[in-house]
Amino acid sequence: RFSFSYWLFPIGLKNTKACQLSVSCVQQYQDTNMQGVVYELNSYMEQRLDTGGDNKLLLYELCNIIKTATKADGFALYFLGECNNSLCLFTPTGAKDGPPSLIPSGPIAFGTTIAAHVAKTRKTLLVEDIMGDERFPDGTGQDSGIHVHSVLCLPILTAIGDLIAILELHRQWGKEPFNLSHQEVSLTQTKHTTNGRGLAKQTELNDFLLDVSKTYFDNIVAIDSLLEHIMIYAKNLVNADRCALFQVDHNNKELYSDLFDIGEEKEGKPVFRKTKEIRFSIDKGIAGQVARTGEVLNIPDAYADPRFNREVDLKTGYTTRNILCMPIVSRGTVIGVVQMVNKLSGSAFTKTDENNFKMFAVFCALALHCANMYHRIRHSECIYRVTMEKLSYHSICTSEEWKTLTQLNLPAPIYKEIEMFHFDISPFEEIWPAVFIYMVHNSCGKTSFELEKLCRFTMSVRKNYRRVPYHNWKHAVTVAHCMYAILQKTSGIFTELEKKGLLIACLCHDLDHRGYSNAYLQKFDHPLAALYSTSTMEQHHFSQTVSILQLEGHNIFSNLNSIEYEQVLEIIRKAIIATDLALYFNNHQQLSELLTSGGLDFNNYSHRDRVIGLMMTACDLCSVTKQWQITRLTANDIYAEFWAEGDEMKKIGMQPISMMDRDKKAEVPQGQVGFYNAVAIPCYTTLAELFPPSSPLLKACK
Repeated sequence: RFSFSYWLFPIGLKNTKACQLSVSCVQQYQDTNMQGVVYELNSYMEQRLDTGGDNKLLLYELCNIIKTATKADGFALYFLGECNNSLCLFTPTGAKDGPPSLIPSGPIAFGTTIAAHVAKTRKTLLVEDIMGDERFPDGTGQDSGIHVHSVLCLPILTAIGDLIAILELHRQWGKEPFNLSHQEVSLTQTKHTTNGRGLAKQTELNDFLLDVSKTYFDNIVAIDSLLEHIMIYAKNLVNADRCALFQVDHNNKELYSDLFDIGEEKEGKPVFRKTKEIRFSIDKGIAGQVARTGEVLNIPDAYADPRFNREVDLKTGYTTRNILCMPIVSRGTVIGVVQMVNKLSGSAFTKTDENNFKMFAVFCALALHCANMYHRIRHSECIYRVTMEKLSYHSICTSEEWKTLTQLNLPAPIYKEIEMFHFDISPFEEIWPAVFIYMVHNSCGKTSFELEKLCRFTMSVRKNYRRVPYHNWKHAVTVAHCMYAILQKTSGIFTELEKKGLLIACLCHDLDHRGYSNAYLQKFDHPLAALYSTSTMEQHHFSQTVSILQLEGHNIFSNLNSIEYEQVLEIIRKAIIATDLALYFNNHQQLSELLTSGGLDFNNYSHRDRVIGLMMTACDLCSVTKQWQITRLTANDIYAEFWAEGDEMKKIGMQPISMMDRDKKAEVPQGQVGFYNAVAIPCYTTLAELFPPSSPLLKACK
């Protein structure tokens, strides 16, 4: 039963009523033996606390009941005085039945009174003869009207050891001294009270922190509002009169703030004034020391501390008595300092205040960190938008370029040669965009795309290929041509949507290629590798394709409904990802097994995806099927990229694989033969089994 622990939360019971009830309780238990006293006390205190009461009066009443239960002749209740270094005797009624009062009783020290001794040691004392004990020359330090002989004095502590009060029970001469059973009853009751208080306070604190969390993340977009809420909650948590919050500028080694507690309230809430930002060195003052060390400072007497700057009080007329200064730490770094000034409901800030605020500070740190991260993200987003705007301007074709494309016609010889696998696009560089437009129209129909959008899209794709030796615009058109030739020779197998998607996928399959392999990007933690952990460049190529489609006037699939649009994007995505050669080997093995077993089914979507994946690999490698001179020149371009990557690795002391080491040029022929035998020939062999009209590719490769 912990309910009576709520004596810490005053509701306003008048002191006269408290005393009347206490007297009635004392009379009720005059003849009660020790058995069941604790249970009865709890029952009574639960009823009393349900009616509300003053903090100290309710504790006084509890002590009065303990006095009766232990058959003491009298008792005294002491609370801490100013700065927590002295004791004050509590009296339930002041002069002329006035309000309760605290009468200074003396410092907390050894060699004075038994209460001061217990306050110093925080340990219970049971003394049979107070007058004969040399430790307490001042005895009980008061004239209670009785000749005190035996004293039972115990500290009333919180669960974490904070001293709340001292209870001093007296027995006069001629009475039997207190014994251990009396001590047990007293300790049980006071510990029960403080433990219950601790649980109740913990529940209250948990509710408080939950409320804090909700408020913080509702206001995380506005840093000023967030700081204001932190200050309000900090004041409420430790019952402080004023609060200041400083953020830390580690670059300039300064503390700064522009939000100040002016000590006013509006509609029951503190008012904070936003003024010109003030800054001061992190090497100065109490807040500066907390920011430097990350340690809590609890100063019970500000004017006795040399670190305190009295000039602020002189200028403002405000008197600072005590200070609790706490760091707000995020990821091991102090990011802020909260300074609470003047405890309202006590002489100084307590250890409980420190512990509660340490929990609160975790939420503060999280909120401030998230708020700062949010603002950095917002700032980065603005930079990103500006960068993308600039990039879009430089990566989009001009109106003259796409309008010119609409007027281009292909030379007569192309119309026949373009249907052949061996067709070489090299001599027609100026009209490569027109070659692609022709292939799209011839394969899918002239009305399959809006001509203006198709021209814009094609010219912008050309602009987004980098000038690298191999993975460039020429390679893109070459791959697209190979796919066109396959589609022309496999009429009726692929849907119109698939033909559109595959031609676009081939044209875009190496968009924005940097000339480096996926392994290189992953090894050196390139940002693209962080975005895409597998098939890094292939996923980037697809992302760039979608980005161009989203540009104004570039969405060549805008005439499709939503379902068709999703389907064609998925076709393009799968096709581009399939160009990752690391995926080829498993795909080829699975297809070979299906062909061998006779289980290949073109109506099975999974089988169909594997076939398209093989087609993309065949088209990507099609330079090995051209005339010898073209193949040799293309190989030179490929190795130019390989060796450039190897050179970068050597710069940082890493040894590249043989294929990428220009010092091992002599191994190129052997490497190429190995590539043909292990990759190219098996690929085209399987493709010829799937589509016999594609057999010229296999023949040319061999």
